[in-house]
Amino acid sequence: MTNSLSEDIQSEPIDSRACSTCHFWRKQAIRDESDWGQCRRMPPILPEMADDKLVIAGIWPSTKSEDWCGEWESCMSTRTDIPQP
Repeated sequence: MTNSLSEDIQSEPIDSRACSTCHFWRKQAIRDESDWGQCRRMPPILPEMADDKLVIAGIWPSTKSEDWCGEWESCMSTRTDIPQP
């Protein structure tokens, strides 16, 4: 039995496994920060804040386009269990 995810990863050169080529990465809309984006691999986290007057919103990790991690998955992935934006 083969695992299509591991085949995806093995078929990609290591140099191309950056955030900018990952299925889970979303580029920032801000023009000044064109090489930054958000990793949407996991649910957003809620920051710990002591001030109850502030609005608390979930935060995804911000990464640069050339960053990488062990959770990379090709943008061309055919997984069906991940909702598309």
